[in-house]
Amino acid sequence: MKGCIAFDIDGTLTHRLDWIDPKVVAALENLAAEGWTIALLTGRIFSFAWEILQHFHFPYLVAVQNGADILTMPGKDHLRQNYLRSDILPEIEAAYAGFSEDFIIYAGIDKGDFCYFRKKRFSEKVLQYLKKLESLGAAPWQTSDFSFSKDETFPLIKCFGEEKAMSEVYAKLQNNPKIEVSLIRDPVDPALYLNLITHPQAHKGAVVQFLREHFHPPVMIAAGDDHNDIKMLEEADIAIVVETAPEEVLACADVLARPAKELGILKAIEEAIALRH
Repeated sequence: MKGCIAFDIDGTLTHRLDWIDPKVVAALENLAAEGWTIALLTGRIFSFAWEILQHFHFPYLVAVQNGADILTMPGKDHLRQNYLRSDILPEIEAAYAGFSEDFIIYAGIDKGDFCYFRKKRFSEKVLQYLKKLESLGAAPWQTSDFSFSKDETFPLIKCFGEEKAMSEVYAKLQNNPKIEVSLIRDPVDPALYLNLITHPQAHKGAVVQFLREHFHPPVMIAAGDDHNDIKMLEEADIAIVVETAPEEVLACADVLARPAKELGILKAIEEAIALRH
């Protein structure tokens, strides 16, 4: 193995939700053939990520929902799973109190990637947005009152709203040791911001740590463009950051990449590999 390269998907490898440029696919396939382990790390659920993953026909790794599930592909075998317990929900409720709309809860790969939501708590405008989110998954969503057994677990809780409101929710939750929370711009609707809430060991930095321990790569390269990529970039030996990233993310960069729509990752990979010497 020459090393491992961990890629964020949205905004790094591709600028579209349902398509990736064949040149990027070919470049990653060539890297794998040369002895690099390729890992795709994303906040997407698996069935949504499949829009992109289906274009890769070589062995690789994928971590979905910011690392709640890590799988080998194309066999879809689990390497690791870290899910939240249902007893965290009262703390999320408290942090979200006073804000309009509501949060949603993903059920996980083993349950078909559907989502629990409290339909009556959403405005008609947001319900239209949720219909679009539902269409990106593999199964119909389930209305719920969020009364779960104590043994119930979930890979991801998602809060969404305007930047100011989501920044306030983030501030309330960021120091909670029971969770990992990432504030990012919504790739589906850029007018919205998301707080992605996962298990404390379900974040991209923990995925990179796991890859080091499991595969012992001689060098770890990572590429990303948003706040939920920071821990991944900090854990890497060489960090590629897309030049349109927020300032906090740009501060991690060893190599800058042009935007995804310009296929900037292709030249950036070459530069990062050259740095390993």
